Amino acid sequence: VSQSRYIEVADAFTNVASRLNLATGSIEKATIAQQRLFEIAQKTRNSFTATADVFARFATSTQQLGISQERLFDVTKTLNQAITLSGSSAQSAQAAMIQLGQGIAAGTLRGEELNSVLEQTPAVARAIADGLGVPVGALKKLGEQGKLTSEMVIEALEKMAGKIDSDFNKTTATVGQACTQ
Repeated sequence: VSQSRYIEVADAFTNVASRLNLATGSIEKATIAQQRLFEIAQKTRNSFTATADVFARFATSTQQLGISQERLFDVTKTLNQAITLSGSSAQSAQAAMIQLGQGIAAGTLRGEELNSVLEQTPAVARAIADGLGVPVGALKKLGEQGKLTSEMVIEALEKMAGKIDSDFNKTTATVGQACTQ
């Protein structure tokens, strides 16, 4: 592995630590979050940096709602499992997570961010739709109306956590997912 790759990995971890410090409000909480998010990424066969990024965006955008860190860990796990169920490539899944994180950070999932989720991670879109009790096709209209708020997306994923966990436990890691781990 080249020296530039080591530098890239070290910078990625530094950036994650910085985002988690901001999102959690303290170095101690950020350290705990980093450890928990690494475990979630490993168990769900997803990228650690993308997992931490989405968590940080959820935490930042929902601070005023008083959502606990533990609840956000659970939602992050469910989201990662749904991404794995989507069968997307690692690159597509990471791109969709970044887009979802950006939408959540803005407070509403819509536009390009919603389109990315719909196209690249269909199981996430299905989970959000099922959690809201609407067909997947209705998500675009809800997004256009500004009705897919961060809180609604979190609640929808929470409602579907049991089913997603059950479906996820029936899957086998791909070679690419094993490499990500």
